[in-house]
Amino acid sequence: MISHHWFILVALFVANACNSSNRKLPDVDGLEVSVTVERWDQDLFGLEGKEQIAEFLKEHPLFSKQLLHIDQYPHDSVAVNYLHAFLNNPGSSVLQEEISQVFGDLDHLQEELERAFKYLRYYYPNAKIPQVYTAVTGFAGNDLFVSDSTVIIGLDYYLGDGATFRPLEFPQYILKRYRTEYIVPSIILLLSSGLNKTELEDHSMLAEMIYFGKAYYFARQILPFTADSLLIGYSGKDLSDVKEHQEVIWAHFIEKQLLYENNHLIKKKYMDERPKTLEIGNDCPGRIGAWVGWEIVKKYMAVQQITLPELMETSDAQQLFMQSRYKPQPL
Repeated sequence: MISHHWFILVALFVANACNSSNRKLPDVDGLEVSVTVERWDQDLFGLEGKEQIAEFLKEHPLFSKQLLHIDQYPHDSVAVNYLHAFLNNPGSSVLQEEISQVFGDLDHLQEELERAFKYLRYYYPNAKIPQVYTAVTGFAGNDLFVSDSTVIIGLDYYLGDGATFRPLEFPQYILKRYRTEYIVPSIILLLSSGLNKTELEDHSMLAEMIYFGKAYYFARQILPFTADSLLIGYSGKDLSDVKEHQEVIWAHFIEKQLLYENNHLIKKKYMDERPKTLEIGNDCPGRIGAWVGWEIVKKYMAVQQITLPELMETSDAQQLFMQSRYKPQPL
């Protein structure tokens, strides 16, 4: 059975964040933010027959187009037939029960989002508060869709290790991030993309590193009580190891002249999803370039007196890097 463990996780994250940082947090208590969640997943489980499914898809274009990608099917009837088979499969009742066990009435998820959007409103007073929808697709659609006005969450992706059904297309090192505690960090990271300015003509690895570094720094400010491990998807041991060996990691980037590398295949080794970055070491986690970018941005913000929106508007990766004066020292 899957246990409802949200309260415990939130408490651990708060304790971890409070113990690891002495920074002064913005006061957001006076900000009024209301998040509404529409339960498409419950609506879907209540549909009977192909006609009702077809009508649902017609009445909910966000679900059919953004999550299910109905435009990719040769005909709408293919999507209807798929959903009909999925919803009438005996396993769908198991899925429905497990969603209820893990997420309950979604009050805790709603509270987490409202707290995050309060911080968003603090830094961006005119920011929209997205309408949130929850859905299920039997892993036929996206896990998340995020825009400045809409968030759609595929709940079936985030049931955790004890779930009866898991998306088989994901390797284990990625699948471990498909748990409830990763939902809000993933939403905020995706939301940052609309605010994260970059120079489109700059294809260097440094530009990608700074882009991701800004995204993680943004998420850290919007989610001040969330563990770093949930933002970047590293384990606690991974984080302590890369911090301890930061000088060695940086020396590799310098010796191999990687910062201004434009070759896509080389960049993938340091920026894309991989279980390990073997070029640096057997224990070096994947996406290490993104982590180094985060460290550069943190150093930059420590020496520059600018706001979060000003950081996100900073598009010159080379200038940001030079002004950061980033040079890790041995611990």
